[in-house]
Amino acid sequence: MSNIDKGGPAFPVPTDLANKLGCVSSESDAGMSIRDYFAAKALSGMMSRKDSDGWTQSEIASDCYKYADAMIKEREREL
Repeated sequence: MSNIDKGGPAFPVPTDLANKLGCVSSESDAGMSIRDYFAAKALSGMMSRKDSDGWTQSEIASDCYKYADAMIKEREREL
């Protein structure tokens, strides 16, 4: 699991602003990763589908992270 590209922080905060606000800077691994954010967005879409009945929670979660990984890969291609 440690070899997975998590895409960095989902909501980065520049170090100078983090210090001013007393929060964690984007140079830290604290908080939600882009991968988690993308997976949560995929989950929202998947759960809105009427044909999601019958899928196990594990299958849905796994698929969400597969979508997130694909989005990170495509994002890196585009940058």
